[in-house]
Amino acid sequence: MRLVEGHCYVVPIEHTGATRSLDEGTWEDMRNFKKCLLRMWGDKARHVVFLETVLGLGRKGTPPRCIVEAIPVSDEAFSLAPMHFKRAIDEAEDEWATHAAKRLIDTSTKGLRASVPEGFAYFHVEFGLRRGYAHVIDDEQRWQRSFGRDTLAGAMGVDPGGRRRGHANVQYDTAAADALRRGYTPYDWTAALQQQGGSGARHAR
Repeated sequence: MRLVEGHCYVVPIEHTGATRSLDEGTWEDMRNFKKCLLRMWGDKARHVVFLETVLGLGRKGTPPRCIVEAIPVSDEAFSLAPMHFKRAIDEAEDEWATHAAKRLIDTSTKGLRASVPEGFAYFHVEFGLRRGYAHVIDDEQRWQRSFGRDTLAGAMGVDPGGRRRGHANVQYDTAAADALRRGYTPYDWTAALQQQGGSGARHAR
């Protein structure tokens, strides 16, 4: 489900449940892809908000897949988003918490890895790469996976249902992916590595 055209995912090749747990090389690859998206949308007078929801790390079997959503937004939505997320996290914690936990963690200075203990469920939003908020999720059963998209939709003034359709449309999805790929290619940091004889991104895509 996409909120807007250009809504995409940054996903590590390594099957891990959270960016918080990535090794240094994969972490840097993920960050490089984010920088490319920021440059691409910046040239179109857009900003990018990144969302990550981490749940189920302690369950048995295959760990959940780490996915970071990248959503292009307007200047106005970008300026409103921090306020919307701060309020939404405070309200969600009041509703879902089972003990007194620190609600909003500002990751702007220390970053995600120094702000959230490894192995904890969390929600993280980044406004570009210089400012962000995290929240350690207390009650995983009650936390809504759509929390980040729903909150950002409020700042954007769009339907939280976004471009969701009742039935899968492979042709539509393929066309949207192709359009995004064409727009992204001139900014792709892995192209320079390939020209230099490297193999491109090692750990993410």
